Amino acid sequence: MGVTGTLGANQGPGITRPASPGWKNVKLADRSLPELRKLYHDELFQNYLPFWEQHGIDHERGGFMCSMDYDGRLVSEEKLLWFQGRGIWLYSFLYNHFGKNPAHLKIARKTKDFVLTYAPQPDGWWAEVLSRDGKVIKPFQGDIYGMYFVAEGLQEYAWATGDERAFESALALLTKLHRHIENSSFSFPGIPSGTRPQGLWMVNLNIATQMLKRWKNPAILALAEQATEAVIDKHYNPDIGLNNELLNHDFTRVKGEEMKSLLGHSVETLWMVMEEATRRNDQKLWRTAAERVRRHIDVGWDRVFGGLSQWINVDQGGYVWPTESPIGTNLRFRFVGEYQYMKALWALNEVLVACLNIFAHARAAWAAEYFGMAQQIIEQKFWKKQLGLPGYMLFGDRRMTHQPHVTRQDNYHPARQMMLNILTLDRMLGGTGV
Repeated sequence: MGVTGTLGANQGPGITRPASPGWKNVKLADRSLPELRKLYHDELFQNYLPFWEQHGIDHERGGFMCSMDYDGRLVSEEKLLWFQGRGIWLYSFLYNHFGKNPAHLKIARKTKDFVLTYAPQPDGWWAEVLSRDGKVIKPFQGDIYGMYFVAEGLQEYAWATGDERAFESALALLTKLHRHIENSSFSFPGIPSGTRPQGLWMVNLNIATQMLKRWKNPAILALAEQATEAVIDKHYNPDIGLNNELLNHDFTRVKGEEMKSLLGHSVETLWMVMEEATRRNDQKLWRTAAERVRRHIDVGWDRVFGGLSQWINVDQGGYVWPTESPIGTNLRFRFVGEYQYMKALWALNEVLVACLNIFAHARAAWAAEYFGMAQQIIEQKFWKKQLGLPGYMLFGDRRMTHQPHVTRQDNYHPARQMMLNILTLDRMLGGTGV
């Protein structure tokens, strides 16, 4: 399918258009907009947050333990840095946008204090995994995403509290990490030396855009501009109409990676470009990112079993994919062929954020259709309410076969999707939030 001239479509499967410019008669995922908002509000505040606050949050020491089964049973008490930074952001964002509940801010503060006390190491890097009481289980071994998530959390906490130290710590982390990835000797676990993943531009852009909405800072502005250019002009491969996840450090294509795209990551990164475009009031950039969102979903959607495929290696029918073992799980997926068909809840969460944003701005029928399809898959395959369980399945095979037990829950993507979509629905409905 093409990537231009589709945003203004008026009709299509999965959408009922109103007779007036308003949203009163619109349905998405077979629900009215108020019904959809209620679904997300109830899931977030009556299921998701109580689950975490009962099972996954260390209320005594601070921090998050994400190694849990569907029912909240802890598999491990380890605290991965990724999930601590994400937890600071989640509860600070809840405080900032959903009622300023002091209990939410307390959880963010205790996690911040735990992280700042135990994670920074004498060599200037941060431990990747800590014990429940703060002992270093895994020192820094090159995974900088955890430090990025801490930066994201700290800037949101700084906005909630006016804590200048938190803001300066976030800025210092961003500066340190940007210098690191700009160094020609940069290396990252699991990828060839001398290369950089799109995901690093994604986290840089996401954090920078959030900060620029609140604070004027020329260094952050330069970072947002560089990250946007990298995503739109460098990682985009016009030969296949998709973003390559991996490029050489000088932005040339990596031999053997030219036809590959990590589809959910690209959708996630592109809706963040849309957020930056909105901040800039750059309609051309917004439309470019939105059309590329469609292209990645068009290419990646599994027309047989549903859901978004993890990867594509275009025109490589006999390709043997490396074994996929998602972080924090005991799962191992093996695929051969053009598509790597692991299905992930986080990727569908990103489809929902992107598509509702596009529909709210442009009333694109295709966005409504994909939104409904993604919501249906999540409810049927990943939410476990039908089994009386509060947790989610995060990863699955192509058919998204139910797993009797899991070893990880996600304290970020599902909640972020529900919160952002509630805020979008409030704007559409003219409401003011929770």
